[in-house]
Amino acid sequence: MEDKMGKDESPFAYLEDTGKGPTKWGNIDPLWKACGNGKLQSPIDLLNRRVQVFPSLGKLKGDYKPAQAFVKNRGHDISMAWKGDAGHININGTDYNLQQCHWRSPSEHTFNESRFDLELHVVHQNPSTNKIAAIGIVYKYGRPDPLLTNLLHHIKSVGKEEIDLGMMNPRAINFESTGYYRYIGSLTVPPCTEGVTWTIIKKVMTVSREQVAALRGAVHDGFESNSRPTQELGEREVRFYTEKKNVEDESPFAYLEDTGKGPTKWGNIDPLWKACGNGKLQSPIDLLNRRVQVIRNLNKLKRNYKPAQAFVKNRGHDITVIWKGDAGYIDINGTRYNLLQVHWHSPSEHTFNRTRYDLELHIVHMNPITNKIAVIGIVYKYGRPDPLLTELFHHIKSAGKKEKPLGIIDPGLIKFGSRKYYRYIGSLTVPPCTEGVTWTILKKVRTVSREQVRELREAVHDKLKVLSLLNQEAVTTCNSHFHLRWSQEHYTGGCQLIQRHDK
Repeated sequence: MEDKMGKDESPFAYLEDTGKGPTKWGNIDPLWKACGNGKLQSPIDLLNRRVQVFPSLGKLKGDYKPAQAFVKNRGHDISMAWKGDAGHININGTDYNLQQCHWRSPSEHTFNESRFDLELHVVHQNPSTNKIAAIGIVYKYGRPDPLLTNLLHHIKSVGKEEIDLGMMNPRAINFESTGYYRYIGSLTVPPCTEGVTWTIIKKVMTVSREQVAALRGAVHDGFESNSRPTQELGEREVRFYTEKKNVEDESPFAYLEDTGKGPTKWGNIDPLWKACGNGKLQSPIDLLNRRVQVIRNLNKLKRNYKPAQAFVKNRGHDITVIWKGDAGYIDINGTRYNLLQVHWHSPSEHTFNRTRYDLELHIVHMNPITNKIAVIGIVYKYGRPDPLLTELFHHIKSAGKKEKPLGIIDPGLIKFGSRKYYRYIGSLTVPPCTEGVTWTILKKVRTVSREQVRELREAVHDKLKVLSLLNQEAVTTCNSHFHLRWSQEHYTGGCQLIQRHDK
């Protein structure tokens, strides 16, 4: 974010080889020392495991109105400033008056180390204390941004002298969102003044490539990429607000403990769910090496899948694809289990030596005679897109409570790619936590794109979206529960013998 006075950019740069790059800012001017040794610096990476949910933060309140505006090329960025009363935002009962906005490309704030194509900073100041509050909005390539559409021809021609834009309505800046992050940071350029209240909108907006190219082309040479690297969070708190919604199908249980219906309470909610609280064969578990016995006679995992009519459904807490008709089966120890459905959890529920991955797919099968369940679990890390999710991508966005027909879908799109697997007897990972489930967890880690995981997370209902925004710590830090159930206690004495097939 920029100092509201808009100082000349020449004393500092973004390229390190100029000798005036971000790592040198703190040494250039004594007034800029916070850039080098400050403890509340911005931007930061909004890492899931650092975030705490605070519903009490309340909805972001903006009261903007049209006012005289000017656009200016400050060399390192394009800025639009309002002169006169353009309205304010209210944070914790304090009003901050709108001053100006400017753009950074690529984004300065990152989300789980993912950087977006553009970031807008909307800068406000309290007239009594001079304290600054900034709203950050990130953008990905897509449809043009309405505000930049209006400004595009001015951006291309603007110089150091301000261009009078006439009356501009700040409401053209769309930050309507049911969720945002809040933390205390700093300006992101010298003098890196600390004590700035940052509000980062969770929703990712869209901007056209032409609009970003215009912003980059307008600034001075060397400032086309004008983003400061992320800074250490230190001991700071990052809070997250999401608007509460009443969603019928997830009401019986939740993943957040502060709802009173979190995983540690599941066993008390319904008598039929008591296994969630006192079961001895619960899932998921941590596949810790020292617990595993190598069993070479488990045999290769046999599957015989075939295309069949499929449907997608948003169950509130996850997205599921259901096959109706004969979609094939797997064979475990001579017993057939027919394919029923698949669904995803993010991050992974099962862990490997306390390492959690970015996504886990559960492929659910049932024996038609005994009704016993067998589930195959596949974990994913960020990388190339997953073929099945590529096929389903546009359907996931529009999936609702009612089943949506997908036509014929081939389960063979689910890639196993491994002869090695773990096998144990566990349970369903959501109520009623039924035990006796045969779990097969593939050893090979597949890949999935960040965009695919993001779409799965965005599709679920708001109470459950939060689940994927939070802690992904090792299973020992079970202070909160999200889009996953944390690893359950591993019982010795043969209750949950973990076997591994390595052939």
